[in-house]
Amino acid sequence: MQFQNKNQIAWLTALTLLFSYAEMLLPRTVPFFRLGLGNAVILAALNLNFSSFFLLTILKSISASLMAGTLFSPFLLLSLTQSVFSGLLMYFLFRLNRLFRHRPLSLYGISLAGAAFSALVQIFLSSLYLGAGTMSLLGPMLFFSVLSGIITAITAEFFFDLKDGESLPLVTAKTAVSPGSTTVLSSTTPSAGTPRNAPSRRNTVILASAILIFAASVFFIKPLIILAAAMLISLVLQKISGRKIHLFPHLSLWLFVIISSLFLPEGKIIYKIGNLPVTQGALLSGITKAIRLSTVSALSQCAAALRPSGNSLIAITLDYYRQMQDTFQKASGSLIHRIKKAVNQHIPQQNQKEQ
Repeated sequence: MQFQNKNQIAWLTALTLLFSYAEMLLPRTVPFFRLGLGNAVILAALNLNFSSFFLLTILKSISASLMAGTLFSPFLLLSLTQSVFSGLLMYFLFRLNRLFRHRPLSLYGISLAGAAFSALVQIFLSSLYLGAGTMSLLGPMLFFSVLSGIITAITAEFFFDLKDGESLPLVTAKTAVSPGSTTVLSSTTPSAGTPRNAPSRRNTVILASAILIFAASVFFIKPLIILAAAMLISLVLQKISGRKIHLFPHLSLWLFVIISSLFLPEGKIIYKIGNLPVTQGALLSGITKAIRLSTVSALSQCAAALRPSGNSLIAITLDYYRQMQDTFQKASGSLIHRIKKAVNQHIPQQNQKEQ
């Protein structure tokens, strides 16, 4: 497969993390709803070759899961699947669109299609674990995906000066560099090698394997007491690893999972919310699923402390992201100004051959 320059792909992936980080600073008025501003970078990268674009969608999810602490949870599978499938749909529409002289789809149409398909995939995969009751949330999710698609397209146009999805920052006339040129776009390229105080690759693999085994075993535990003990242990490990314990994400998760489970009544009715019966079996099932997800989420937070070493794409991506985040945090002014400064100061070198 033919890929773009490794630094370019790592830089684009780091950009998705930067936009996601900036989104976290915005007030969230609707629980569980995210704008997904990182997808603005995916829109900007639609004219990459297929191999590079496909790799970007995969790295976007893995890097985001590593930073967010969901690497060893079902959320990784959810994020990875919806990212890849919605990305491929947008890529297909983008290429199909270019076959017509008068393009029937604008950047907004492509963005809306990707956002809606992402919502469909997310709800379908969630229903496989949480039950068919989750499908009742499809309507609201599709409504919010319309808003998300529009806002994402606006963001892409604003930050990357896109014209109907035709331009990519790294290959526009202003920044293009010939293969043999020695001209570089930035002096701030991530340094290769192992970061100071980083664990060895062997220790990283051993620790990651141990976390993965622990996380996988949680889904085979049935007694609530043992599950509760496993969750407590995972929270302690999260604290030891240096990651803060935030209760709100766990409470939101529990609320979402339990409510989804209640749509499938099972066993004795213990309460009624309007016409919705709260049954003992559905409540127990919801609590069990919520504990499992909280446990693996805490374990994944431990994995967030891992830092890949060497010159891998993940390592270069996280190095770029740390530089961008540092510039973003130190910059003054509006959120838009800070994002622009972080982006413009860390454009990768383009004179390097593919590694």
